[in-house]
Amino acid sequence: MVLANVILFLSIVNFLLTFFIFLNAKEEKQHISFLIFSLVVSLWLFDNFLTRISSAYWDLTRLSYGLGIFVATFALVWVYNLVEEKLPFFILFFIFPVSTLVFFISSFTNYVTSSSLGTENLGYTGKIGFLFIEYTLYLFYLISFSLYKLLVKLLHEKKGLKKQQIFSVFVGATIFGFLALVVNFLVPLIFNTFGVSDLVTVSFSPLLFFIVYSTVKHQLFGIKIIMTQFLVAIFLALLLLNFLLSSSFNFYIWNGILLAVSAFLGYLIIKNLFREENLNRKLLEEAQESLDFEKRLRNVYTEIAKKGVKTIDEK
Repeated sequence: MVLANVILFLSIVNFLLTFFIFLNAKEEKQHISFLIFSLVVSLWLFDNFLTRISSAYWDLTRLSYGLGIFVATFALVWVYNLVEEKLPFFILFFIFPVSTLVFFISSFTNYVTSSSLGTENLGYTGKIGFLFIEYTLYLFYLISFSLYKLLVKLLHEKKGLKKQQIFSVFVGATIFGFLALVVNFLVPLIFNTFGVSDLVTVSFSPLLFFIVYSTVKHQLFGIKIIMTQFLVAIFLALLLLNFLLSSSFNFYIWNGILLAVSAFLGYLIIKNLFREENLNRKLLEEAQESLDFEKRLRNVYTEIAKKGVKTIDEK
């Protein structure tokens, strides 16, 4: 149950980050592609949570592998936009169709893996399908290609801020990709067990951490996130988790009231921070306008002085 709670917490935090970026980031390809990627990740995490809490959701184990392909596919699309390269035709007309086909095969057949036959401490009991190796190789290709594009951009980028953004994403993606391939694919292939496969969801936390870090520290999405805002989001995520895991009706009522009051107070805090940020932005704009006016005025006086000197010289 502890692992299920961790997975649910990661899903909530990732969704809150997605929602926050949706509200604040500009409508650019990089941001839109990240939002799609992040939403798919949230669905993938929540699907893994459901398979841990009840046998009624064991059939969703296959869906986890299907969503995993979309996670890697949309990660590649986001990476292309992050490194500021045009999305090539082979992704639109080859990768997307193949990933869609793999999604349906993985989610609704036993060709990649069977449904869960029972849960274990860190995974589940299941069987490998005859297309599991092909699935693993295709996923490895998507992850490797994404890391390659990030590494090439990192080595050639000249702007310091952009380089720091790429580096943070590259480190988080490398850790996530390596752990995902090991626990979810190499272990089943070598030891014929899915006993630690649910750790793949926990392995997403390094990538989530570095995305949050780069967003706060290096303005990854072109927005300045104040740490207070994200801490409020984390606090609300914990309260929501506490509400969902309430053990009785009375606890549901109490935890629901606590969550509602905290959400309202958090809204007031964040609203006040945005108001101060907008005020500071307006003050900077007014100061810039004053400087521009002063510069234009200085240029006018300079021109008048030059004309006066020229007139005196002519006399």
